[in-house]
Amino acid sequence: MKVTPNDLREFQKSEEFKKYNEKQQRHFNLWNKIYARRKDLWLTQWELWKLSWIPQNKISDLEHWVYWSAWIDLLERLSESLNIALEYLSSDNITRKTFELYNIILSNLKKPADIMQFMKIPYFIDLEAKKTNWIQISNYNYIRWGYWPFDKKVYEYQYLFSVENEKGIDGLKYIHLSEDEIKIIDDVLKQIPKENWKKLRDLSYETKPMKKLWVCLGDDKCMGEELELV
Repeated sequence: MKVTPNDLREFQKSEEFKKYNEKQQRHFNLWNKIYARRKDLWLTQWELWKLSWIPQNKISDLEHWVYWSAWIDLLERLSESLNIALEYLSSDNITRKTFELYNIILSNLKKPADIMQFMKIPYFIDLEAKKTNWIQISNYNYIRWGYWPFDKKVYEYQYLFSVENEKGIDGLKYIHLSEDEIKIIDDVLKQIPKENWKKLRDLSYETKPMKKLWVCLGDDKCMGEELELV
């Protein structure tokens, strides 16, 4: 049976393709996180096998996107062996790249970040990244909400960096951030009032995405509307 370009376009619009694509992305995301965290700890697959008692070939399958059934008991053993919260591995909302982004942010702050800093600082970094290379760094989809550009995924990242990791995680390798992206992050952190959440809040209303909505601090217009970071 001959498949035409039109057939492919129609398939890409289907619910079947959407579900397949989401599944692929979930497994790709998990593979990234397992591999990168193992590299943080300078562990070989064989050494991780000795720590977790997960067969080395199964670890290899996970890291090469082959082993599809990442059951919760397997993830629990991996999180303990890799010294990372289970949520880091199990949540589809958490990506390694955004995790690396927060590690740089928090290590550059004098005090532990509050929720406003957790949400606002990535926003300013993503604005600059989009302006510079058209690709944002975090995996946030910002909406206008309350007093800020917001994405509820922020609470999961805040949990990962709570208590013992408030200033970032020692020894974390920047595997998914490019040198150009790290430079953007460093430059933005030097330019914005990163230590002052009130100034960050007020400054966010001066950004182009918020101005395009014609909103002001304290009003309730356009709540839940997604921001265009261009």
